[in-house]
Amino acid sequence: MIATATVSSWLPQAASTQSQGVDPAFYGVYVVGAFAVILVTGLAMVFVRQFPRNSENERGLSDARPNVKLQAAWVLAALGIAIYAFNAGLPGFLDANAAPWMSYRVLATVGREGFQFTYPNGHLADTLHVSINRPVRLDATTVDVIHTLQSPSLRLNEPVLPGRTAQAWFNATTPGTYELRSAIWGGDRYQDMHTAVVAHTPADFDAWMIRVSDVFAGRTMVQAGEVLYGTKGCRTCHTIDGNKLVGPSFKNVFGHQFDTREGVRITADEAYIKQSILKPNVSIILGYEPVMTPFEGRITDKEIAALTAYLRTLSDLGGTPAGADSSATKPAGKQVASAAAAPAAPQGGK
Repeated sequence: MIATATVSSWLPQAASTQSQGVDPAFYGVYVVGAFAVILVTGLAMVFVRQFPRNSENERGLSDARPNVKLQAAWVLAALGIAIYAFNAGLPGFLDANAAPWMSYRVLATVGREGFQFTYPNGHLADTLHVSINRPVRLDATTVDVIHTLQSPSLRLNEPVLPGRTAQAWFNATTPGTYELRSAIWGGDRYQDMHTAVVAHTPADFDAWMIRVSDVFAGRTMVQAGEVLYGTKGCRTCHTIDGNKLVGPSFKNVFGHQFDTREGVRITADEAYIKQSILKPNVSIILGYEPVMTPFEGRITDKEIAALTAYLRTLSDLGGTPAGADSSATKPAGKQVASAAAAPAAPQGGK
């Protein structure tokens, strides 16, 4: 086997135990393949130089008989390379498809809008947080087309097919933040299909789990609302930049008036937003379908108030939420993905 430490720059820095089954096989096959290319190219150059085309050589070649021993040696060499490649990759393949018993299980939902991870305690996140030296098993499903879970540093690459639950696992060994993406084109928003795997020390991971269990801890209502927008499913169907998805954008919603499918003109105030979350299909904004899942019994009044406070900051008619920190009246940018990475918000035609 080729020592991976001497050529680690050819691949991203290994951050999981999966590298033990991937890297030696890769480098071994790479070197054998490079040797075969050099051998074949070198022989071709020698033969071209040694046997230039002329009538005498052509007569000699036409009378020559095949060298069975050389042909057999060539076939056996090619077969040997194939067998070596199979044996080199088989242990890593088998290991990647058999998660250790009692692995930490996280449910992964993949779609064109991104990733969502559900932890054993019910916490939802759009960023995957794990503990080092603890095997993590991902049970992944897709909500639309085929995707993959790919993290080069973790040596993770698992296809996720519609109608099936894919299983992948890894054991992170080094604390840090590593890219997680889909490696298969799945639509116009494919370039946005990436998130991160954050590997903590065991103590830091436990502290993170305690912290994110309470979305309001250490946050203003506006900041909590921004986190909830990313963790309760809102971003799946509602943008904050004015572009329409399944539902209307949250930009300039609060305080504005809209016509509904029922022929009524409404104002998107606190009462309407609350109704739209709990019983979304009672009143639908004109131009959208009643496809949103009701959140009644799945969200608290305080969480609704936080989401409403966040929607205020996205509207030119929002004003300042009562009791909100004035420093928090503007969105906190990428805080959702890196800090709390939790549940996802309302979907559909609201």
